[in-house]
Amino acid sequence: MIRPLLTVTLLAGLLLPGQAHAVPVKLDSLPLSLEPNAKLLTLNQAGIRAAFPSAAGRPGAVFMTEDRKVSVAFEWRTSKLASNEVEKLVAQFPAVIRAQVPNVKTLKSTLVQMGGTPWAQFVFTTPSQADDLRRELMVTSAGGRMLVVTIAGNVKDYSRNEAIIRNLTNSVRLN
Repeated sequence: MIRPLLTVTLLAGLLLPGQAHAVPVKLDSLPLSLEPNAKLLTLNQAGIRAAFPSAAGRPGAVFMTEDRKVSVAFEWRTSKLASNEVEKLVAQFPAVIRAQVPNVKTLKSTLVQMGGTPWAQFVFTTPSQADDLRRELMVTSAGGRMLVVTIAGNVKDYSRNEAIIRNLTNSVRLN
């Protein structure tokens, strides 16, 4: 297992008794901002290069849960995608997933709204020895290009970290 270098995430804001005030952060190489969470680790660029050795498909930003069991990767692909095509992906992309990912056990596709932007969401599982692996792809159009958020982990670890992951993804705002 590759153990990439991890750095502690950016401070999410002042923590006052009973409330957390998060400050949106613009991600350098991506057309979005989000509110990082103190319970997430951020891979630095060296860590991203170690975890994703091929420059093709290397994400611009990667967050991991404190237990290092679930990752959230943000990738702005060069593939063209118009805003009005996002809804079509919900019907078309499951066939691509099934063709490219062996042994897909379950697959659910939906159109969701995040920050007022439509996203195609694909959640699928594949069998593994200890627990099923869970992958979630969230795809939208940003600047006429495909923006992909990939959430990866096993089913049990995702369940334990779901609130933290959802808070992060729900805070995403396109610039």
